[in-house]
Amino acid sequence: MISIKAGTVRDLKYFEQNVNDRYGTSAAPSDLRELLPEHSAQIRLRWARVSRGNVEIFTDGSPLAEAVQSSIGDGENVFIPVHPLEENRWPSDTLVESGTISVSASYRTVFFEPEEDGLLSGCVSGRNAIMLKLHLERPLPGIDGDRRLTRDKIEKCVELSSVLRDQVNMDPLGQQCEIVPEFLGLSHSRSGVLFRQIPISEVLPLFSLFSIDTGNPTAPTYIEQWLRGQYGENSREAAREFGCQLARPLLRSLFAGFRAGFSMEMHAQNVLVRPGRDSLIDRVYFRDLEGVVFSSRFRAERGLEPLFENLDNEEIDDNRVSMTRWFNRNVDHDLGRVFSGALRALTSSGYFDERCQKVAVQTVRDTLRECVKDAELQSLNWPGRLLPVSRSPYGNGLSKGHYYSTRYR
Repeated sequence: MISIKAGTVRDLKYFEQNVNDRYGTSAAPSDLRELLPEHSAQIRLRWARVSRGNVEIFTDGSPLAEAVQSSIGDGENVFIPVHPLEENRWPSDTLVESGTISVSASYRTVFFEPEEDGLLSGCVSGRNAIMLKLHLERPLPGIDGDRRLTRDKIEKCVELSSVLRDQVNMDPLGQQCEIVPEFLGLSHSRSGVLFRQIPISEVLPLFSLFSIDTGNPTAPTYIEQWLRGQYGENSREAAREFGCQLARPLLRSLFAGFRAGFSMEMHAQNVLVRPGRDSLIDRVYFRDLEGVVFSSRFRAERGLEPLFENLDNEEIDDNRVSMTRWFNRNVDHDLGRVFSGALRALTSSGYFDERCQKVAVQTVRDTLRECVKDAELQSLNWPGRLLPVSRSPYGNGLSKGHYYSTRYR
């Protein structure tokens, strides 16, 4: 049985690196395989010393942000962590080593472990454990898209950290959802970094529910273990509860953000979950705010007060794209792949037969319609049931006009 030990970073790291089917989550050049999560390589982290006057700092004002700021500055200078692939862009005399990193499910987001008397040694431990999201000037082979942490992206993530949390928490649909704080960001003309606080609760990445544990490849997936523990060999009953147990908490959390004007990337890499004793998902933790889309126009259409009135940042307020289109992407592409991944795991293991699979699909459809109604969102018509898969604007190597068909409407 896969287990999680409360409050330990290493357990989350194990899931990120070993219970991860890795579809679309990471890549690395052939000569840098240690940057793949499953290698769990401990890599010495280098920090660039730059003049404080050349760094813009964004903070949520929390005590942790204050402590980290104090630890990475030495009066006139600030230290910015540098991704291993970026070291050759810096003069060697500006780089110092302090602490180690290992790659998470995303090759530019890393677990950080301080060393004694090193940077962050006095403020990053236990409940203050952090992840670093590092700047990459060029994408790795096989992964398209801009992976730079620009000034506007960094400001966006830190601003959203508290605002999105407040908006979600005030919505009854968001009672199971928490926003993982990106409490501090540093922006430099050549680089940037985001500091993210890791939840201290017993959590695992969403993809780990249905991924094989490479450390124990013959063991059932987490979702099968949980369902068997709850329903035994009564797989028909498990199938009838599939939508309630897996889809409902994810959809309600997504819709809590959507109703406030935020489209969140609810794919399997950006969501952490805490399983419960009587529920497959007791808490939903949304992390990685870079991919969040916010529309003040959508809020105005719903009669809501404006947000971010004094911020001139297109990364935060994007009114160029229909929120219905983003709704489709969130539901059909992001969560659709989660539901399909879980069903594949359950059918390939033999726990679900063909009849159970059909029942489970129908429960997701029923749950989606129920959640749309609860959220008082307009039901999507037939054209809305085909999703243009798109990021910036048609990313992932897909050309204009490529469509992803959903099974769950």
